[in-house]
Amino acid sequence: MTRPDPVILIHGAWQGSWVWDRFLAAWQRRTDICAHAVDLPGNGADGTPARDATLGRYVDHVGAVMDRLGAASVSLVAHSGGGVVASAVAERFAGRVRRIAYLAGMMLPDGMGFGQAVEQVLPDHPQAAGINPYLRWPEPDVVSVVPPEAAVAVFLHDCPADVAIAASLRLTPQGIHGLDLRARLTAGRFGQVPRLYVEATEDRSVILPVQRRMQALVPGAQVVTMHTGHAPQVADPEGTVAHLLPFIEG
Repeated sequence: MTRPDPVILIHGAWQGSWVWDRFLAAWQRRTDICAHAVDLPGNGADGTPARDATLGRYVDHVGAVMDRLGAASVSLVAHSGGGVVASAVAERFAGRVRRIAYLAGMMLPDGMGFGQAVEQVLPDHPQAAGINPYLRWPEPDVVSVVPPEAAVAVFLHDCPADVAIAASLRLTPQGIHGLDLRARLTAGRFGQVPRLYVEATEDRSVILPVQRRMQALVPGAQVVTMHTGHAPQVADPEGTVAHLLPFIEG
């Protein structure tokens, strides 16, 4: 029997590999498939200044992780803005990415930024602005931070209070070039990769109408629904594993 591909877990903006800690504990109770959580450049772990984060650096980093894992192919699980990174990795490393799961993720078409998807639903859904009204900019228009109280209210409102507070205090500054991500994608490369979209119905950051707009813009993904906020892997790690495993094992 062929062993399933290793899984690379890609975090979103202002986060790090730590956002997968509860998920990984649940994952290891259910399966022996290797799962590796990355720390993207500029997100507090590698010394790269936040202002220097870019999609290109992110893709290079995930490619290097793939090489270190030594596997011919991998599966990607991407949360939030990590979805754009996963799509770009699949485009660059065609044939090495077997599948992508987007966890309340930014699954966007060629050249589109998340802000454009938000603009399409904002007239009918003002709450689609998500975290943006709460951001602080210590370097104006260059580096943003999320106030802890906003993180709890928008990202982590359905998590246990102690977990939400602890996570909110671990968020790091995010450079604009690692936040406003636009991937160049083609039907012959990214378009050939099977995809799963895990939608989060109670998400206050990437609200459900935006998630479903992205599903319409990039059709063809399997869709499963979780009744969680923006971070299912933190709020309900066991449920998240249960939804992902059949796709990863397939």
